[in-house]
Amino acid sequence: MRTRSRILRSAPIGERGAVLPLIALCLAVLLGFSGLAVDVGYWEYQQRQQQNAVDAAAVGGAQQLIYSNCGNQAAAQIAAKGDAADNGFTDGSNGVTVTVQNPPQSGPFAGNGCAVYAQITRTGVPSFFSKLYGFSNGVSETTQAVGLVTSDNPSCLYLLNQQATLNLNVAVIAAPKCSVLANSSTVETLGAVIDVRSFGYAHAIQENLLSLFLGAQPRPMLPVADPCPEITQCAYLAANPPPATGCTAFINTSILPQTVNPGCYSTFQNNIGIVTMNPGTYVFNGPVNNTGVLTGNGVTMYVTPSGGPVGFNGSVALLAPPTSGPTAGVLFYQDPTNANPVEFNASVSLSLAGLVYAPGSLGEILGQANITFGQYVVFVLSNLKTLVGVNLTLPGPPNGLSLVKRAALAQ
Repeated sequence: MRTRSRILRSAPIGERGAVLPLIALCLAVLLGFSGLAVDVGYWEYQQRQQQNAVDAAAVGGAQQLIYSNCGNQAAAQIAAKGDAADNGFTDGSNGVTVTVQNPPQSGPFAGNGCAVYAQITRTGVPSFFSKLYGFSNGVSETTQAVGLVTSDNPSCLYLLNQQATLNLNVAVIAAPKCSVLANSSTVETLGAVIDVRSFGYAHAIQENLLSLFLGAQPRPMLPVADPCPEITQCAYLAANPPPATGCTAFINTSILPQTVNPGCYSTFQNNIGIVTMNPGTYVFNGPVNNTGVLTGNGVTMYVTPSGGPVGFNGSVALLAPPTSGPTAGVLFYQDPTNANPVEFNASVSLSLAGLVYAPGSLGEILGQANITFGQYVVFVLSNLKTLVGVNLTLPGPPNGLSLVKRAALAQ
């Protein structure tokens, strides 16, 4: 039998090494793409960190405008650059430049004194593998954001005391356009029916099968701060309390209509008659009580550290000053150190408009079972005490515009 042999021919020596440069070139390209992918991922991570910082800067600058009633470039710049630094991007260091404009010079918010434009530019963001491909000095990244002061805060009831129990057992709260924010140690809702836009509790809530939340369900939250600094006119009163001098007593026992003027009162009491409060600021340095008819339009009431207790009983219709003036929107201000209660026990009717600020006080609703606040009102209280079975109706802010402003990211 004849066997066949196979003759293998080797490539010429000149051809054997020709493939090595091709392999080396392919490896270089592959390593280049891999290295570039690592660097791009790192740059994207740095950009996200930088975007977070510029967002915080824009919102922080806008938050400062709340206290300045908008239009304050210096305050916005200090706050925005401070927040940027807190997030790792300090103006003038490590190639970082932080630019702040109030109002913005361009864009959809150009000329808006309640808007803050923030921009962070960083040069020399490090590169690693891509240094071999022309990025030896790193890259530059620019991020920007706009913070805006808005008046769409729906909160109507602030309860600030973190040691108190909020008892809403068997209560009915109808406030579908309002939010309730309770710092209370415990919120009790046995048999309650609550219809609110949102309900935040800072610590604990006791719900059961007899509790009914219509619409928004209760949600945990961080304790809320006193909103007075975010209400320009409230902050004004905190810094500029009206003088409690030349105080007189007003005690009305007549059924004939009476008119009172702004000023300081050591006692303010309407037993039976019809009393109209002329527009202006009233300082109460003692007890306040109404069991008759009390009306007033354009009224701000200021309760000193020793004033009160205050009782809005009988029939009450009081409106805060309109949208101009240093106390616009503030109906009732009680010194934060004053713990005297404020009663909303109108047995006939109760209509309030404006801010009711008594952060050290227990607000009491112990009168008739049905309490309807006929105008938009924001309550800031230490805690709330209600009568079992009380029906409480709170109208929300008109057109969504609230007394309490907030800073939000607009762009």
